[in-house]
Amino acid sequence: MTGQDAQKLIDEALEKLEYNQVQMPDFARKASGATIVHSKTSASFRNTKGILYWAGLPLLHSMKSPEVLLEPANQPGNCWSFAGSQGHVFIKLPKAIFPRAVTLEHISVRVSPGENISSAPKDFAVYGMKAENEEQGLFLGEFTYMAAEHAFETFQLKNERSDSIQYVKLEVLSNWGHPEYTCVYRLRVHGDAVPTEEDSAWHSAGNNRVH
Repeated sequence: MTGQDAQKLIDEALEKLEYNQVQMPDFARKASGATIVHSKTSASFRNTKGILYWAGLPLLHSMKSPEVLLEPANQPGNCWSFAGSQGHVFIKLPKAIFPRAVTLEHISVRVSPGENISSAPKDFAVYGMKAENEEQGLFLGEFTYMAAEHAFETFQLKNERSDSIQYVKLEVLSNWGHPEYTCVYRLRVHGDAVPTEEDSAWHSAGNNRVH
């Protein structure tokens, strides 16, 4: 087995585990093709006050890319942080979907250094876009993440018109009190894939075979 084969098995196992947690597929996984649109994302926070350690591991000693939001690894310090309590990230999904929900993650208060999770997002809004150059986008809801109660929490989106999107903007409006920065560990985007012409052709061919 090659290293690539082993990584594929690991990715498949993690995807299955994540699906079992929320019973919905995640379209914001880097392994599935999701990417960050850096030109439309807040600048990452750089710690200039020295290296912080927890259990022998360095925390916030370097600037983390927002790409970490798209990966399943969730240990202390492995998060995307931005300065202050307000910021945003713009994500391109691998395919167009009908958005249904998002899941926001932070580390549990039990494993956080000093049991302090004040850097976790609190209030946030979600927008969906069909194209990267859309300015406003489709408002999908504003929510409050109860980080002290849930390591991850799923929020049902408001999409009454059932519009499809391929870009998602997470806009953090406040955190739980940290004066310097906010940390986001993971964002999952759930929904139903928009059928492609290829899917429709395959489905039609299948029906023809049945009849």
